[in-house]
Amino acid sequence: MGRRRIAFILLAALLSVPSFGIGASKADAKKIKKITASDVVLFYAGGELGNYYDQKYAADYVSYVDREGEEHWLFDGFLLLQIWDTKAENASEVTFTPGMKDGNGNWLPSANQADWKKLVDYYFSEGNCIDAIDKAVGEAAKRLGKPAEKRQIIISIPDPMPYRQPMTKKGGTTYWGLIDGKVTDFSDENDRAAACKWFVDEVLKAYKSKKYENVELAGFYWITEDFRDKSPLLPMVSDYVHSKGYPITWIPYFQAPGYTEWREKGFDMAWHQPNYFFYNVPESQIKTACEQAQANGMGMEMELDERATVKPLWGDESLAYKLRAYMKTFKECGAWANCQLAYYQGTHAVRHLKDSSDPRDVELYQDLCDFIAKRPYRNK
Repeated sequence: MGRRRIAFILLAALLSVPSFGIGASKADAKKIKKITASDVVLFYAGGELGNYYDQKYAADYVSYVDREGEEHWLFDGFLLLQIWDTKAENASEVTFTPGMKDGNGNWLPSANQADWKKLVDYYFSEGNCIDAIDKAVGEAAKRLGKPAEKRQIIISIPDPMPYRQPMTKKGGTTYWGLIDGKVTDFSDENDRAAACKWFVDEVLKAYKSKKYENVELAGFYWITEDFRDKSPLLPMVSDYVHSKGYPITWIPYFQAPGYTEWREKGFDMAWHQPNYFFYNVPESQIKTACEQAQANGMGMEMELDERATVKPLWGDESLAYKLRAYMKTFKECGAWANCQLAYYQGTHAVRHLKDSSDPRDVELYQDLCDFIAKRPYRNK
């Protein structure tokens, strides 16, 4: 399974360096905004455990200072998503995608309309998330000069799960909320799609009410990492997102069902997960994932979490060697030079490396930031 379960077409044969590319979906590309960000970091924001994305936090992802004391822009894209919400003390936890459990091993119930709205409110709240990124970029621009392009924001659409208890298919299908005064019934695919459209509208309404100077809403993200059925839900949501002029993106896990048909599913952009960091699989799986992404016109995802440090926050073994394997293989396979990348970093692994008192962690942090900021793809 994908990362959430824990916490190049034949043209390449003609070139000396493999060629990665982001393919277009069936949508009219001229009317759809482009994801131009070269390096998109995932921010698991929202909920009681994901409410620390202030300007100080954002600043560490907007720029960094290299070993020579020179400051550089770092991530130029930010994907805001959340998979669960612990809520407040003594309140029930909820999930925004199937398959999440609480600390006692119980399956979490599906999030409702109020939970979805809570995400939007936090993403657009003063001093947090998007506003924090906007202000952090503004401060860095005073030192670096204004960047050539605004930082791009992608927002995840929660999964409209048919049942209140998604894994046991119990708890009813009318748990979510009201649209136009009507109780939604998620046994009806049209109602599920309507909920997603409602969420998109809430995001767009909030975005239009702001006057951000350094960031722009660039698209939406589909949180489910595989496709095992032929539900009409995604095409309906994709068409609606396109009608608003935005793309919809996806990050399937390694060899996830449907990953080779991402265009046919209605996506405009997709990154592929190697899933090497999380599991006891051979390092060669990174290369395999790169080859599969190349063959299917996808970008790649780099993966790390707080176990990349010398003394990991959990577990007994540092996985720094795995992060280094990603950087090495991405360079060897051409992804570093030719591919748009996404970065899964747990909650705040990049900051954890930066702030570590162990010089080996700081060395890895510097290597990672150099890998991002100085790669040929973003400097073409």
